[in-house]
Amino acid sequence: MRRHGRHAMAEARKSPAGAVRRWGVGTAVVAVVVGVSTASASPAQVPAAVPAASPVVVASSTSTENTAPLGGGSVFTTVAPTRLLNRTVLGPGSTYDVTIPNLPNGTRSVIVNVSGSDATVPTTVTACTGSSCSVASALSLRPGMPASRQVVAPVTNGRITLRNSTGQVAVQLDLSAYVRPSSVQGGEVYVPTPQRRVLSWHLLGAAATTTVQLTDVPEGAKAVVLDLGYSSATAKSYLALCPADQSSTTCNRTTTIQTVPTLNHSNAVVVPIDSAGRVKVYNSAGSVRLNADVQGWYVQRGTTDVGGELVASSGAVATRLSAAGATRTVTLPDVPKHATSAVVLVRSTYAAQGTGVWACPAAAVSDACKAASVINPYPGYITDNVAYVELGGANNDQVTLGATLAATDITVSPLAYTVVTPVATPTPTPTQTPTPTPTATPKPTASPTPSPTSGTGTSTGAKPGSTNTGVPAGTSLTRHNGDIVVTQAGTVIENMDIHGFITVRAPDVVIRKSIVRGSGPGTTNMGLVNCNHNACSNLLVEDVTLVPKSPSVWLNGVFGHDYTARRVNTYHVVDGFQIHNVRNNGGPVNVVIENSWCHDMSYFAKDPNHNNTETHNDCIQIQGGTNMRITGNNLESFMATQAGDQTYDARNRGSALMVTPNAAPVSKVTMTGNWLDGGTASAFFSTSKFGAYNFGTFSGNMFGRNQYDHGRGSKYQIRIANDGISFDKPLTTNMWADGSGYLAEGRDAGIRFGS
Repeated sequence: MRRHGRHAMAEARKSPAGAVRRWGVGTAVVAVVVGVSTASASPAQVPAAVPAASPVVVASSTSTENTAPLGGGSVFTTVAPTRLLNRTVLGPGSTYDVTIPNLPNGTRSVIVNVSGSDATVPTTVTACTGSSCSVASALSLRPGMPASRQVVAPVTNGRITLRNSTGQVAVQLDLSAYVRPSSVQGGEVYVPTPQRRVLSWHLLGAAATTTVQLTDVPEGAKAVVLDLGYSSATAKSYLALCPADQSSTTCNRTTTIQTVPTLNHSNAVVVPIDSAGRVKVYNSAGSVRLNADVQGWYVQRGTTDVGGELVASSGAVATRLSAAGATRTVTLPDVPKHATSAVVLVRSTYAAQGTGVWACPAAAVSDACKAASVINPYPGYITDNVAYVELGGANNDQVTLGATLAATDITVSPLAYTVVTPVATPTPTPTQTPTPTPTATPKPTASPTPSPTSGTGTSTGAKPGSTNTGVPAGTSLTRHNGDIVVTQAGTVIENMDIHGFITVRAPDVVIRKSIVRGSGPGTTNMGLVNCNHNACSNLLVEDVTLVPKSPSVWLNGVFGHDYTARRVNTYHVVDGFQIHNVRNNGGPVNVVIENSWCHDMSYFAKDPNHNNTETHNDCIQIQGGTNMRITGNNLESFMATQAGDQTYDARNRGSALMVTPNAAPVSKVTMTGNWLDGGTASAFFSTSKFGAYNFGTFSGNMFGRNQYDHGRGSKYQIRIANDGISFDKPLTTNMWADGSGYLAEGRDAGIRFGS
């Protein structure tokens, strides 16, 4: 039962600059050592010397795991674009060794951007040796058409080797990231996002720079995967894409893509962002039109549980887009379990005319994704590009392709999949692993469930967040696969990583220091933890993380009545906490929620609960009952950027608190000392068929100012939708979180009655 109406749409909310935690990237020029083997180079071909920096550190390991380009699992360490090789001409069959500076321990390969031009015949430039060569490490070039592409270059003895197959070609080389095995400390994991355009046909003149402000930057993000494309170039030139805070001198020495009049081309690159979530693009000569599409993020390992490691793959799937507007769905080979995205090489041949090709997860082909592109084929040329394509839904191994303007043949070759690694846990023991009907253990007397009417709760005064909610840092967890139905009174479930739903049908159950993920998307409204059975009472959910591994329209955090939620971290759900008991006709629901954090909820455009209109997301929804205490919580009504279909028009949707007495009348609620922000209204109160009611106490809560703008700055912090709703204390006893005073009644003062 999800419910409330929606207001007029407005501009999407941008993530505040403070939401990004920046990893320091040095901008000093680093030493480069270049050598030549097989074919000699003239002095003019050797890059100019650059100032020395810190000493080169070469990984000592020569194991297969370290020398394979991606191996069995890899993480990135991204760096600001760094020039490794100035324009150098390679002859037929020649090789060229480039020493990579400052290699972190364990580096098995590097991500480099190879730019080639002035090919005398069709040729291929590879950055690999022997068995490590694959399409991931090769760039195809044709006379008259320069090309640039991200390649994976295996590192041997601190060097990578470039090889040209035939004719002559000029190459340049820039470093983007080090690739290391997942067994090392640190590094970054990949977090996919639905592709979207962030720069459209932007005109950039000669020797000019434009800054791109990225939105919805995930916490801990260090780099973005951005596909940069050009058209309408008026001169041969080059573009450089860099973090906005990198020095112009260093940035402008690198090359992301080379431009040629009459041609279109794009290149997907990994580039760090600055502390405000920005990148910049530099154009050397002439003017050019730019497009840029976000494909995903590299996030510091440990700041997210939705990031994935890279696992190498191979194979190819060919298809034909037969006309403008044609679409084809292809099945990728050998997609591993828990894969969240695919890194693929998309190659086009026989394009009928200039066109674009988009690639989206088959389960979520959105208009925003179709407005982006992964390759820009051109007639008479074979073109290719790397793309990071999100996976998901029931058809997790399928990608849908579409042509914008003309027919073309397409080959999709998986280079790697990003796989979310399950939480590392010790070997389960019989006493640690609950069974579908766990055996009873005595409930500890040290953690009784407090009465909803007693005292003022146990608020610590600290604003709940990532460091003081959910599973405490350092807790060892034991994995359990499958749903759990608890029928034994006093059962304790503790220190578990539960890949299933928990349904409680007994009193005095404790769930503590555990993650609950669910076993799938569900088929009806439910919680990751369910306490809606008559026999469920006095449930304690404490220091628990609630995050579904398969977010859907059906899934909430805690669902039901007679529970205490303390220091719970819930996200990627539709509603954080659902409160009602339809079986007792509006009697006590006995719910306590304290010192918990609700954030980043899953939005879906089509919810069967609402005639396939959008989901209605709330941190707390009260649908009926009496006797509730809600204190010391951080309730952030913002929609997720890594879950749901993310087709919202603004991230600040739903409500932090939604009171809709659909199941029973509401009364005797004490809600004090909470932080509320976001939403179409942060706190929304309405009546129903049950008529007027006295809510209880809603006082001493602190409100942010980031609600949805309904026009001309009109926002709702507290909205009372109907007459007949009263409170024990004035609503003017609630405060602004920024310390500027108390809320007041009025259009811009915080409290609104009616519309």
